[in-house]
Amino acid sequence: MSASKLYCYPKTLRRLYQGPLGAYIDGVAARYIEQGYPRYYATGAVASVDRFGRWLQRRGLKPRDIGEQVLDRYVRRSSARLHPSTRIALGHLLEILREVGVCPPPPLITRGPDQLLEEDFRQYLVENRGLAARTVEHYTEAARVFLAACSTRERRDRSSWTAADVLTFVRRYAELGRPVYMQQLCSGLRAFLRYLRFRGEIQSDLAASVPRIARWRLATLPKSLSRAQVQHVLAHYRHRHTAAGRRDYAVLMLLARLGLRAHEICSLTLDDIDWHSGTLMIHSKGTGPEPMPLPIDAGKALAAYLAHARPASSSRAVFVRLPAPHRELACSGSVTSIAERALRAAGVDAPCKGTHVFRYTLATQMLRDGASLREIGQVLRHRDEDTTLIYAKVDLTRLRTLALPWPGGAS
Repeated sequence: MSASKLYCYPKTLRRLYQGPLGAYIDGVAARYIEQGYPRYYATGAVASVDRFGRWLQRRGLKPRDIGEQVLDRYVRRSSARLHPSTRIALGHLLEILREVGVCPPPPLITRGPDQLLEEDFRQYLVENRGLAARTVEHYTEAARVFLAACSTRERRDRSSWTAADVLTFVRRYAELGRPVYMQQLCSGLRAFLRYLRFRGEIQSDLAASVPRIARWRLATLPKSLSRAQVQHVLAHYRHRHTAAGRRDYAVLMLLARLGLRAHEICSLTLDDIDWHSGTLMIHSKGTGPEPMPLPIDAGKALAAYLAHARPASSSRAVFVRLPAPHRELACSGSVTSIAERALRAAGVDAPCKGTHVFRYTLATQMLRDGASLREIGQVLRHRDEDTTLIYAKVDLTRLRTLALPWPGGAS
């Protein structure tokens, strides 16, 4: 009995089991125990379910009557007295009741034509074009935003769309979005309009009317840290033996030594680590898994985190949430937050915040140590060799050999 692991007093257990929802108390308790919640939080959740059951009993309702509307009614009327875990606990209860067939399944959500078209577009990008997950999200978001902008009655008929509609949409968002976002939006919009033409819903090539956003490649210098600044950030976390300190230090070592992207760290699984050969399998964007050598110091930091700081979890992700539930990190923003906190805590005034500053720094240091652009591209896993060319701008030693003498000599 799972609830017996949370409560020491038989009288309390007896009261819970004899309640209107006593048959489901163990199921709710088991979910909180499996997900690693603290005992005080789990007992609060179980007590919330018990109170909800007695509320049902006073109103003559049975477990089979429980649904989203009943839960909303209870939460609204009792919000001032509810435990913080009540809403989540009742959600677990409803899932259990539906799994055992006590409650009917959730009602089907009626999706409109725009939602159905968006789902079809997403499926086309994955199955027919084989795009990376992040690219699919960007393109789908562009389709969603454009469909919402064309949701008025007079623009709902897709066959009536014109190039003027497309240009009006882009101009409106260009006033709000940065060049990087606008590039993603326009790329996704072109893909979506080509898809509509492929389906026969529009006849003209509206994708050609989507303007190009001016953002020149290789126009800026890589924003990097000095070698001393990187060492200072790592030293600030090296001797933190808390769970959060060990996890953050392992993340920072992978950023600094391998130049991993934030989403590559999020996608690391326990199966990607080969301790015998000392390699990591990196899931790069747009390509298949690529093996990378695991530096000794980064491997030690990763092993210390896994051995002493990673909470028990059913997830195979290397880095998981420290507070319960111990699931994989929600998104790459979690890794970006770790990097931003580390730079701020170490008092390093970085030219740009986030994970990419470590990636730029690694490439710059490799170049100064004599590595070729091809070698840097291999370490950073660039698909296009031209992407690595930006680092030629910081190779001052070789650039000096190309400089022409100043007429008349130096003054």
